[in-house]
Amino acid sequence: MYVAMETKRESQRARNFMLLILPCSVALVLLLTSNPQRTSNMLGKKGKRASMPLVVPSSKVYAVLKQIHPEMRISKKAMGVMNSFVNDQFEKIAEEAARMLNYYKKQTLTSREITASVRLLLPGELAKHAVSRGTKALAMYNQARA
Repeated sequence: MYVAMETKRESQRARNFMLLILPCSVALVLLLTSNPQRTSNMLGKKGKRASMPLVVPSSKVYAVLKQIHPEMRISKKAMGVMNSFVNDQFEKIAEEAARMLNYYKKQTLTSREITASVRLLLPGELAKHAVSRGTKALAMYNQARA
């Protein structure tokens, strides 16, 4: 009985952790695509292709973990798994957004395509939460730029 309750509690913690990590990765995608000049260069429109910025989400994963469970720690292997997970989600969202660009014959990646691809890829409540967090992060970024 105790083991079942403990695993249930751990799975609940893991689910809560994922609910906070995915929106952070969506916010990161939205921030990276907020500069149209950078985006068109990534698509190869103007001359040389710009290199993608190195994205290492481990510091964000650690910060979110400490917000939820300050007493918990994360091992190096678990952080590697989380990095792989966030990078994989990032790539899936970017690929879906690129497909939308091809479908609508556009060349500029905007937050609209990212939002739509997040809604397609993530299930229900998680998508709503991710979109709201990403929109909030983009608004804060634009406010800081102005």
